[in-house]
Amino acid sequence: MVDRFIVLVYLVILVLVGLRGGKQIRNAADYSAANKQYGTFVIFSSLSASFIGGGYSSGNAAAAFENGIGTALSLFGFGIGMIFIGKWLVPGVARFPHDTTVGGVLGTAYGPSARFVTGIFSFLCCAGVVGAQMESIGLVFHALLGVTPTVGTLIGCGIVLIYTTFGGLGSVIFADMIQFSLLAIGMPALLIAAVVKGGGVNTLAEQLPNELLSPFNGRTPAAFFSLFLSMMCGEALAPPYMQRLLIGKTPRSTARGTVYSGLFSLPFFLITAGIGLAARALHVTDTAATAMPDLILTILPVGIRGVLMAAMASIILSAADGFLNGATVGLVCDAILPSHPHLSDRSQLCLLRTVNLATGLAAVLIALCVPNVFDILLLAYSFWSPVILVPLAAALRGVRATDKTFLCSALVGFITCLLWNTVLSQPFGIDGTVIGITANAITFFLHKKATA
Repeated sequence: MVDRFIVLVYLVILVLVGLRGGKQIRNAADYSAANKQYGTFVIFSSLSASFIGGGYSSGNAAAAFENGIGTALSLFGFGIGMIFIGKWLVPGVARFPHDTTVGGVLGTAYGPSARFVTGIFSFLCCAGVVGAQMESIGLVFHALLGVTPTVGTLIGCGIVLIYTTFGGLGSVIFADMIQFSLLAIGMPALLIAAVVKGGGVNTLAEQLPNELLSPFNGRTPAAFFSLFLSMMCGEALAPPYMQRLLIGKTPRSTARGTVYSGLFSLPFFLITAGIGLAARALHVTDTAATAMPDLILTILPVGIRGVLMAAMASIILSAADGFLNGATVGLVCDAILPSHPHLSDRSQLCLLRTVNLATGLAAVLIALCVPNVFDILLLAYSFWSPVILVPLAAALRGVRATDKTFLCSALVGFITCLLWNTVLSQPFGIDGTVIGITANAITFFLHKKATA
């Protein structure tokens, strides 16, 4: 009872954050951009909280529980990609001082059609990721609070909808700061408690099948490398991350925050995988999907258990809120408002809040209809990196091209990814995301050269 009370208090705080933030929102610019005054630590913590969602935490623990350490090692691709972005691409945001969305950047670089297409695909990608997070939080609340997964999903969605709908990006970033603090302390503490409970690392390892410690374990090297590249590129420069890169105080401080976030992710992925392996070694559950929450409930004392339950809820909510805001801002600010410039500030704000609410409800349907978190994430990736990543990275590096170049490369990348995954059924175990990005890059630079 004490533990549930702690979780409920934490959730109430998040709701109050959103309601308070909503009082400061006067127009669409306030809702979508907050302000460009965020320093290194805020960028670092907000970015980290945004990407460490259900797939990269409880999903990673479940994958380690079932299949071993391989998924966590493939996730290193994401962290390395973040470091690369911080070093080589973030300085390019100085070229877009007046843009606060991905579509805005690509509209400046390539033209209005690029902005519109980016807005649509931003929405599709982010809505899919939110769906994955909602499924995760349904499972988490089921394990932690004793409600059904469906009720858990509805609770999580309701909380996120309140503070994102009313408070916009400013409330999301403030909530991220709270959530990051909990997850950065809570997850290592849980793993340490599990190791102590199990009598040490060596004793726990002796309880595990040897194949769980192999990076491949059923995957071919080509399939593992493909997954590594998919993780590196799949979410790279996704809307919520790009939003944070565009609202940093200076490109230099933003670049540092991005690099720190990538570095932080590497041990975090190992920690969450270790939690899944510890849950299996300690026999706390037979269900991979609930490995992390069941470990919390089994080995921790009252009170501390409640704090760790709140930390786990934080992980899921922190990714859901950023991607929900990214979906809303992408669709409204990049796909709708450019063709309706005469809407009043009040109408624009009402539209943003309505779309945010509708998108959250749609994400619940995704979560209830698609049963696997990683399947949802990979589907969402197919709407982003094969379409947007190459032109966006090129724009940040100072490359300029025409609308036609952008549209051709986006179309080729998307169709190639779709055909590879659905018609050809991923030959050699290679995910279509990697193939789509490659096709996009070839088309982009050949078309640019031909039209120069």
